[in-house]
Amino acid sequence: MATVNAGPRAMLMDRLVNATGAVRSEATIQSDVRMLLLDPMLGLAEQDLEVDLETHVGHGRRIDVEVGRTVIEVKRTLASPTAIAAAHAQLAGYVTTRSTDMGQRYVGILTDGRLWIAYHEVDGDLAEATRTTSTPGTTGAEDLLRWLEGVLATQTSIRPTPDEIAKRLGATSSSHALDYSTLAAIYDNGKDLPTVRLKRELWVKLLRGALGTQFVDDDGLFLEHTLLVNSAEIIAHLVLGLDAEDLGPATLLSGDQFAVAGLHGVVDRDFFDWVIEVPGGHSYITSMARRLARFDWSAVEHDVLKVLYESVISAETRKALGEYYTPDWLANRIVTEAVTDPLNQRVLDPAIMRNFYVSRDTVHRERLSSRQAAYTFA
Repeated sequence: MATVNAGPRAMLMDRLVNATGAVRSEATIQSDVRMLLLDPMLGLAEQDLEVDLETHVGHGRRIDVEVGRTVIEVKRTLASPTAIAAAHAQLAGYVTTRSTDMGQRYVGILTDGRLWIAYHEVDGDLAEATRTTSTPGTTGAEDLLRWLEGVLATQTSIRPTPDEIAKRLGATSSSHALDYSTLAAIYDNGKDLPTVRLKRELWVKLLRGALGTQFVDDDGLFLEHTLLVNSAEIIAHLVLGLDAEDLGPATLLSGDQFAVAGLHGVVDRDFFDWVIEVPGGHSYITSMARRLARFDWSAVEHDVLKVLYESVISAETRKALGEYYTPDWLANRIVTEAVTDPLNQRVLDPAIMRNFYVSRDTVHRERLSSRQAAYTFA
């Protein structure tokens, strides 16, 4: 990964967190924020900032910095709730204006250099998705840049190693926080639609049959599984070199492109395509496709979905449901010793039968339907 000299980067972070306590102007902080955005870790070039810097949004107002589909508003200080509330209202106007003008979902970031808050739009207002407080030095810079990249999704050709997937898409990442909070808002607005209620009920019925008393019907779990499966379905298209951003949300979640190619059972319509049936769902899936497309999925050399599952579904949730992957070293050893004639043997792993939904349908097949559920438990 490219980095800049430790000295300038550390000095920049010291200024952003205002380690000396000096009085700073908004213009000074904005200049330092702009310099931070040009760090190689974000993969941005000078022209990415020059075009949209100080963009007009009507009534004499100007956006401080616009990067891709993210509006950044810089303030001299966000040290008080009152200051945050006033800046929040201003940023909400910018974000909703740009979303309307461009027909795209926009994200907003509020910062004074020390505090960074990322918001997503909900019914004309902004809801906080994730925040971080920057710290001095090169380590603080790397932490902040990682948080920013998760929100901005600017880096490209990222090699999808287990470590990179966990850091950039996992439950502790800013990218996950943004996707999850947006998905939660979308679900809250559409959960009473008949088709959404039906798919939620079918999901409950399947998991109750698979997990018994371990399963607790919970909005959070439903949303985590939705995020996981939607991500996997998009990745399936990207692995085959398809342009997920151009295909459209309905196509990505239906698997029509695979059916046309004669490939069946890779991606099918399932419980979790409820997303495209509610307001805001199409733009959400489009945004998710853009974020996932920044990885070079042609370079996959391991079980991506295993890493994705263990990263997206929190350890606490997996523990509560008894959902675990057998470690690779143990699986390899068992197969080596037990499967001596694979072309002629039939092998049963009784450990996966009770959690078949999680270990196979969710992680490996990434598809659910009442028909498949009947086959699974027949």
